[in-house]
Amino acid sequence: KEKATTLASGLKYYVTQKGQGEKLTSNATVSTHYAVYFENGKLLETSKLEIAEVFNKVNQRRKDANQYQPIRADISPNARMIAGFKEGLKQLHVGDKATLFIPYHLAYGESGNREIPGKSNIIFEVEILDIIK
Repeated sequence: KEKATTLASGLKYYVTQKGQGEKLTSNATVSTHYAVYFENGKLLETSKLEIAEVFNKVNQRRKDANQYQPIRADISPNARMIAGFKEGLKQLHVGDKATLFIPYHLAYGESGNREIPGKSNIIFEVEILDIIK
């Protein structure tokens, strides 16, 4: 986290592996793998079966349906993704792997969401696979 770039919004990001692809635009839809964690390192959710297995958080129904797959993420201004996730992805290029440190005000806010308590800062590990045309 100390090596991360901090944006004016408070979002921090750190590219752990540089890709060779094009930069994502503010209206892009991308194919991405992700894992999201609480600040204490507890895994909340992931698109990668291997990570779910390491944290002993495999959803058997999801596994049986072969749903551990990259997600389609629309990062356009009106997309229904949390602001910090969209802002973080817009800093990246196809092929990048990065860690996004998202403050609660760019995540689920003061009230939280289902499994996420209010005022929770969250961490995403992402891998940008492709831009979906």
